[in-house]
This record gives sequence, C-alpha cells and structure tokens, in this order.
Amino acid sequence: MALTPKLEIRQSQSLLMTPQLRQAINLLQLSNLELNELLEQELNNNPLLEREDDVLEQSPQDLPHTIDEYDSSTPQEEDYSPDIDYDNDFSDDYGSDREGYEQENETSWNEYYQSKKNHDDEDFDYFEKKLSSTKSLNQLLDEQITLVFLTEKERFMARLLSEQLDNAGYFRGNITDLASKLQTSSETLQQILNRMKEFEPTGIFAENLAECLKLQLQEQNRFDPAIENLLNNLDLLATRKFKELKKICNVDDEDLQEMISDIKSLNPKPTADYYMDNPAYIIPDVFVRRLKDGSYHVEINNASLPRLLINREYAEHISSSNKNKETKKFVKNSISHANFIVKALHQRTDTILRVATEIVRWQRDFFEYGIDNLKPMNLKDIAYQLEMHESTVSRATTGKYMHTPKGLFELKYFFSSAASTYNGDEDTSTLSIKHKIKQLIENETPQNILSDDNIVELLAQQSIKIARRTVAKYRESMGLPTSAERKRQKRS
Repeated sequence: MALTPKLEIRQSQSLLMTPQLRQAINLLQLSNLELNELLEQELNNNPLLEREDDVLEQSPQDLPHTIDEYDSSTPQEEDYSPDIDYDNDFSDDYGSDREGYEQENETSWNEYYQSKKNHDDEDFDYFEKKLSSTKSLNQLLDEQITLVFLTEKERFMARLLSEQLDNAGYFRGNITDLASKLQTSSETLQQILNRMKEFEPTGIFAENLAECLKLQLQEQNRFDPAIENLLNNLDLLATRKFKELKKICNVDDEDLQEMISDIKSLNPKPTADYYMDNPAYIIPDVFVRRLKDGSYHVEINNASLPRLLINREYAEHISSSNKNKETKKFVKNSISHANFIVKALHQRTDTILRVATEIVRWQRDFFEYGIDNLKPMNLKDIAYQLEMHESTVSRATTGKYMHTPKGLFELKYFFSSAASTYNGDEDTSTLSIKHKIKQLIENETPQNILSDDNIVELLAQQSIKIARRTVAKYRESMGLPTSAERKRQKRS
C-alpha cells in the first residue's frame, strides 16, 4: 500500500482547562484567610469591585443605583443558580477581548500565588529571621506528638492536652471534664497524658512541682525512696525543718544536704527557656447546630468573608464619558472579571455547604455519641452522593474547618477507611478497631495477657473480621509492645 499524505476531519471530545476554570478551582481550595487576602488584592486592582462596608459609609445620595451583590450566604434559587462546573469546562461571554482578558488575569493570579511562595526577604529584619529559626514550644510539642502517637485520634487528644499547659509547662486541665467533652474514658486520656510526661523538656506536663522535679530526677537516674520522701514534704523544706526531714527520709546531714543540692540543680519551670507561638486562630468555614427536634443545621460562616458589590453605574459613567478605546476595553475587562469573581464565590460557597451537609448526614452517630462512633467514609462516598468528582470534594475539604457541638474539626478529619465484618456490614472504621484493640490491651491483667490471636477471637465476638497479622500491624502502629513484653512489664 502506498504511503501518501492526505487530509482527514475527525470529531472528538476533550476537557479544556481554561484559565477561568483554573482560577475557580484555586478559589475552592483556598482557606478563608487565604481567600480574604486574595479578595483584598482584587478590590485594590479592580475599581468596579467594592466592599459593602465601604459603600454603606457613603451618604445616601452618593450610593450607586445599579449594584450587583455577592453574599457569602447560600444564594436563593430564584435569584441565582451556580453554573461553574469544577469537573468540566464552563462557557463565558467575554467577547472579542477574551484572549487578552485571559492572559491579563491569569498573569495577575499567577503573580499572587508566586508571591505567596517567594516572599521578599527584605520585609524581615535580622531579629525576625533569627527568631523564626528558633524552634518554639508549640513546634517542639507538635513534632513529638507526631512521632509518639501514630493514630489521628490519639494525636487529636494529645494536642488538646497540650493546650492545657500554663506558662511554666505544668498541666492545668481537668481530665474528667476533657474526657466528657470528647466522650471517651478518663483512663484513656490519662494514659495519653502519662506518655506526654516523657516529652522534652523534661518535667513538662507535670501536674505539680513535686512531680516536675521527680520527672527530672528520674531522667538523671537519681530518684530513690529517700528523695521521694523529700519531694513529698517540700513544705517542710521551704520552712527549713531539716530535723523532721532527716527523720522522714531516714538520712543524715550529709545525705540531706546532697539531696537538697540535687533539687536546687533542677528546673522548676521546664518551659521557661522556650518561647510560645502567637496563638493561631482558626476561623470556621461552617457552623453546625443541633436543633430542638434532634436534627442538625449546617450553615456557612457569613462573617468570615467580605460582601462584594459590582458598581455598574460607575462603569457606565466611565464608558459614556470617555471615548478612549483602551479605557473602554479596561472597563469591559474589569466587569467581566468582577462577574467571574462573584460567580466563582457563589459556587465555592454552594460546594462547601453541600459537602459539609453530606458529611454531617453521614457522620450523624459521631455527633450524637462521640468519637468512638466515627463511621468509615472516603472521598468517593461523598462525591457519589453529590454527583461530584473526588478531586472537587478533596479541594472543598482542604483547609476548611467545621464548628460543631463536639468542638472544632477539620473536614478532612471525618474521612477514614472501612473494615469488613462477619455479618457483611462495613460500617466499622479502622480507627474504631484500633481503639478497641488498645482498650483490650489496656484492660488486661498480669495474669491474663492477650496474644494477637486472643485479640482476633475477642473482636470476632463483636462481628469484626480481622487477621492476626493485621492486629499485629495495628498494635505496632500504636506503639504497643508484644504480649511477651507486656507480660514482663506488668509483672515487674
């Protein structure tokens, strides 16, 4: 067969990722703080966009008569129907200036994101650079929490406990109250606190001065019954009642003086040499309230974002009074971009609200009964229910927070994988199974240490289907020793 050049016409479909779609996707995945920063830049660059608060400060006769409004609350169906499809391209009507508009605004947005990555070093002085290179107490604790606790549930509780430290490094929280808030056992929370007492700096998370000194002496291998009695009677040491102390500790003058010197060498304020980070305030994107009938109401946080207005009267005035083509082109592009911002913000609000509402519906048992009833859920489950793409759900939950009656949670927190059961149901989360394994091990006695096979049998009685090697994997991920090691520890 001869090879000859020829022309053919073929029809095919493809996904076109326009600059507007990329910008809409970027808006969706931004947190509220980042979005506020971006909107401030848009307000500075686009003279036709206005903040509602600025407009209300004008006198009534100065108010524009033709204004389009963006409200962060859910738009009414008859007034607005969001039509930006994050999973597909969407049409626009930018006319003959489309190409120039796309290039101009894509450049400005790219500059915004590049500026977030490449911050100008001249904005910081030497002191700020030096300070930022020093690890803060918050960073130190977060690193240790990540290393020591391997499950998200334990890390969540550990970070909650770390918020109860005072300036000296002492734990000032109430375990019972915190456990009640999390709907977990006080024993579980206390065990996490005991593990955190091994953190650096030594003595942190102690509940009183005697315990703080004890932790430091134990690390130096200088803790014995005599110095333990001394720590239990620090009030006598403060009043210099040495005779009573010698009798209580059963030591002579030389030994007592040596113990006092050891105590003087310790640090009663473990965190005195560390600086605290400025508190990072999280602004929730979504509020969840429990109504009197037992249902849950989900709403967007209207106060976290500015309300934007488009001043079309100002645009018409500039276009009619100015014959310059460049000016008219600028006004037309500004209106087009302002319309896009308003439409994209509406769609972002609608998408986040729909995703959050579906999460609350799916995890109702969690809101009713606590953390042990967290159901397995993945991005595909939410995407299927809302007829969205998984990537859209992922972007809508990244960096977004939900304020609930149970506390403040990141939307990503509610996603976990499922485990199979003997009755065919898959409504048991792997996090829940890990929690059950840990409870079984914590409740065992020195005379009845559970092997991994025993744990498999006990979980099977609860219709949980799991292999012995999976139990071993979960146990190791939680830092729990083998049955032989636990037997030696508990018997000693």
